[in-house]
Amino acid sequence: MGKKVGCVFCEKNSQEYLLENDLAVAFWDIHPMTKGHLLIIPKDHEETFFDLSDQQKRAMDKLLVEAKKMLDEMYHPAGYNIFVHVGKRAGQKVMHAHWHLVPAY
Repeated sequence: MGKKVGCVFCEKNSQEYLLENDLAVAFWDIHPMTKGHLLIIPKDHEETFFDLSDQQKRAMDKLLVEAKKMLDEMYHPAGYNIFVHVGKRAGQKVMHAHWHLVPAY
């Protein structure tokens, strides 16, 4: 699908990316639940988890593993919460698919 005009995730500056591969990026959540809370998104605009292709999910999963290693080294959390909101009724605030990786202390 490519980028969507007006989408805050599509318009993010690449200098804000912590991790990146061909199909996905990771960056800090601007309203973190805990220190180290980050988001993983597909580069192309897809509204929800169920709109993602298998390739996009695999690319995002690779970044999830990389991000966990990075956060382990930076913050040494006791655990993690990984979650996805699908749709406004479920709490999705930005209509661009994204996964939350939230360290627990």
